[in-house]
Amino acid sequence: MKFAAHQMSGISAEIDAYLKAHHEIGWFSGAVIVLKTGKTVFTRGYGMASLEYQLPNTPQTRFRLGSVTKQFTAAAILQLQDLGLVDVHAPVSTYLPDYPHGNRITLHHLLTHTAGIPNLTSFQDYTQWMAKPTTLEELIARFQDLPLEFEPGKEFRYSNSGYILLTQVIETVSGQSYGDYLKEHLLQPLGMENTGYEYPLAVIDGLANGYQFTDDGYLKAEYINMLVPQGAGGLYSTVEDLARWNQFLFDHGVGDETILRDKAIATMTSLLVPMNPEEAPHLFYGYGLVINKQPKHQRIGHGGGINGFVTNLVYYPDQDVSVAVLSNLETANIERISQDLAAIVFGEPYSKPTVSEVVKVDPSVYEGYIGTYQVAPEFQVTITTQANQLRIQATGQPILNLYPTSETEFFARVIDLRVVFNQGSDGTVESVTLLQNGQETVAPRVD
Repeated sequence: MKFAAHQMSGISAEIDAYLKAHHEIGWFSGAVIVLKTGKTVFTRGYGMASLEYQLPNTPQTRFRLGSVTKQFTAAAILQLQDLGLVDVHAPVSTYLPDYPHGNRITLHHLLTHTAGIPNLTSFQDYTQWMAKPTTLEELIARFQDLPLEFEPGKEFRYSNSGYILLTQVIETVSGQSYGDYLKEHLLQPLGMENTGYEYPLAVIDGLANGYQFTDDGYLKAEYINMLVPQGAGGLYSTVEDLARWNQFLFDHGVGDETILRDKAIATMTSLLVPMNPEEAPHLFYGYGLVINKQPKHQRIGHGGGINGFVTNLVYYPDQDVSVAVLSNLETANIERISQDLAAIVFGEPYSKPTVSEVVKVDPSVYEGYIGTYQVAPEFQVTITTQANQLRIQATGQPILNLYPTSETEFFARVIDLRVVFNQGSDGTVESVTLLQNGQETVAPRVD
């Protein structure tokens, strides 16, 4: 399906109105690009790359990518395989002979999150050391002697540790630093001049600052030393460069087998490992990419999140559409934005964000809501009050204020979240219903 000029204009206006609605209520700051059949349908920046200096975001603004980095790490490994320097099915010990469990874990396991290595960014003390200087070897030492969480190849469990270990494989085999290898062998050959690895203290022209949106306004994101993410999440880029990357992967005149063979790209985008076969049988992991085989619109891509930034790069093969969304606002609902932009291009339903009107409620009713509610086996939300303000906190997440639209229904201003307290026949609260991202989850009260 090709678009006429008037259709393109209408889609652009619709996308712009949608993103302005997100920006105006504090839910988006960043840049986007949308491509159809390899041609740009829309690209623009919103909000500020630097609130301090009032520098606006543009399509040329550089953003930290977080886990969108993983597909570049995977491509580097496959490129080394094309050169005969590694074999993804060989054990890690082939390249890192001193790594514990290295004879049981293959590069394939690392690439597909099936190695069983504990995820270091989930460690309880992670936030205590993420800002400190480190080395690749010191990062690996944090997890290498821990027991595996399962036998390699038996489960899928997302782990940044595996991609940090892949970083060391790349450096050991190539004799170059991770950043230098990617620059020389992937980024420069593809003309991705605005993409690279962010080393601490480096001055990077046009790099956005990261923020979070709170009930008190915008705050700077917590600092992270950029030697921590490595090949799991340490790259920066622009929406324009990421569009070029997707054009390379999905061959819109940019494909070049001297950079990466078609067979390698096909492997990256293959349904290699089911991610959650019981609850999400349509989700698979390739190499650094998630393949969503949902019946309506198959998509291939990856999201990312790193202090102050959230990102998403996705390709819809059936419609030949690419969407890249980069935000320097860690509270932005990047998944919803990406999907809604695709819906606009497809001519399908979507909804603009709105903020509800607050009504007055006697704060004494909040006492009946205080407690803990079980969302999932290892995920809870806790309801508290402070100075007559109802608040909610999910496991491992910041506290959010809740504002009433009735005595039993509330919303958050910082993110798109609605909370409904469900009362039993005796008037006591038995559960809460959480409405977010089009999903409705009932969480029973456990305390």
